[in-house]
Amino acid sequence: MKIGILINEFKGLSNWQMRIIKAILDDPSLELALVIKKGGNYKNVTNDSSLPFFSKFGLSWVLLALQIFIEKKVFFKEVFCVDKVFLHNALVKLPSITIGQRNSVEENVYETTKQVTEKNLDLLINLGFRNVPLNLINTAKHGIWDFLHADFSSTVTVPAGFSEVLQKRPTIGFTLLKHTNDKKVEIVDHASFNRGWSTVETAKIVQEGGVSVLLKNLKKLNAGYEFDLKTQNLQTYTNPKILHVVKYIFRFYINLLYKIKQKLAFKFWGRRHECWSIFIGKGSFLESTRSGIDSLKMPKDEFWADPFLFQYQGIDYVFFENFSYKKNRGKISCGEVKNQKLVEIVDVLDLDYHLSFPFIFEEDGAIFLMPETSENKRLEIYRAVDFPTKWELFTTAFEGEMVADAFFFDDEQNQKWLFLNKQAAETSPMNSELFIYKTDSIKLDNLQPHSQNPVIIDARIARNGGSIFRHNNSLYRPSQRNSDGIYGRALNINEIKKLTLEVYEEENVQIFEPDFDNNLMATHHLHQTENLFVFDAAYKSK
Repeated sequence: MKIGILINEFKGLSNWQMRIIKAILDDPSLELALVIKKGGNYKNVTNDSSLPFFSKFGLSWVLLALQIFIEKKVFFKEVFCVDKVFLHNALVKLPSITIGQRNSVEENVYETTKQVTEKNLDLLINLGFRNVPLNLINTAKHGIWDFLHADFSSTVTVPAGFSEVLQKRPTIGFTLLKHTNDKKVEIVDHASFNRGWSTVETAKIVQEGGVSVLLKNLKKLNAGYEFDLKTQNLQTYTNPKILHVVKYIFRFYINLLYKIKQKLAFKFWGRRHECWSIFIGKGSFLESTRSGIDSLKMPKDEFWADPFLFQYQGIDYVFFENFSYKKNRGKISCGEVKNQKLVEIVDVLDLDYHLSFPFIFEEDGAIFLMPETSENKRLEIYRAVDFPTKWELFTTAFEGEMVADAFFFDDEQNQKWLFLNKQAAETSPMNSELFIYKTDSIKLDNLQPHSQNPVIIDARIARNGGSIFRHNNSLYRPSQRNSDGIYGRALNINEIKKLTLEVYEEENVQIFEPDFDNNLMATHHLHQTENLFVFDAAYKSK
């Protein structure tokens, strides 16, 4: 599939834009056939009347431009995971056209249209033009795809992320668009991402997360997928008002002071913020009110999360992430369940990188542990040598990839499935993409990827919150609901409707909020067995 891109200039490319270009260059099924750049007379040629970020002489522009500059230079410096020199050298070797080299509007438009049409492109992707040149819309077989770093249905305020943070919206949307004419577009796809606490942080989340949405749809387009596109009126951009800018800046520094206060409170008084704790209950979680269930007691310099139940020789164990505030790293610990409490707590696996989500299972009489090891950039499975404290590395997979919260599921036909989350790049959000693979054994030598991978791109529902369980003859996948700027804000219960290598369908049937204690702020993990359940929740402070 032959692709052309529209960019401002090489040196001004952001990390997310370079990731898209590199992905196209690296994919043997795609060809980057043309680069279209802006020239000095671009505005004269195209009548570019696009809205600048702010009025050039307005106080709101001065204040917010200064604030964004501070955020980028001090708090959220851009990280590049692409070799800029290598990419630049690759781009300059490609065929290119510059729009706006001449003053004659008619001559430039005609020549540009003719040159682009002659390339027989399948698709143009806009990576930098504020206004898409209308004469180019029909020069590629599938038109021009573009990005809206916001929900299409909402009023779009520049810069990206400003309105979402100011209005405290639960998430920020990403919309992949196809241009049809001056004021019309078609929506190709949409995703939602958790917002950050600042405009710059939120913009980075949605820009980096949106890369996966584009690449997934490029794969679908290349495979001949027929998109069901509906024409919409193009959204207009608005400027923030001065009162909104002042309010945002005030809130930013109040939040900053609050974060500093939290760190000092732990350092001097041992007060833990966002402290995860474990709860144990009897019976069915879905039928429980959770009232009267107390969190387990734990040491002052730790939090406990991601609990899994496992029965061994008639004893119920809970395996969990044991996070040390001092080391800023998690290890795997376990304890025996006695009267809905944990006793005989011991460390299970303590390595020099972070461990969490200790999915534990039995296979052919042996016991295995598959913890989250994304910091080590691979998936690891351990086999018990002397349960529960001694383990040996059994197998690994996904070398070099940041993989999290993996578990196996055996269906009624004894087919084995691997569910996991991936971080597409070091700059991308981890909580937004769900992947499924079919495998013939836990050795993971043969992995068949689901044709829709990532099957879900949505921070509100994608990240696993425990393993699949059965209730009243239905299968449910717990997942995290990452929203409101909070990691693991709530817990989803999703009923699995269909699972094949071609189709994955699930329906969210319940959302559990951390509302059974006024001091709770989040809950993001559940494990259910026949007679017991364990879940976690985070206290605002403890």
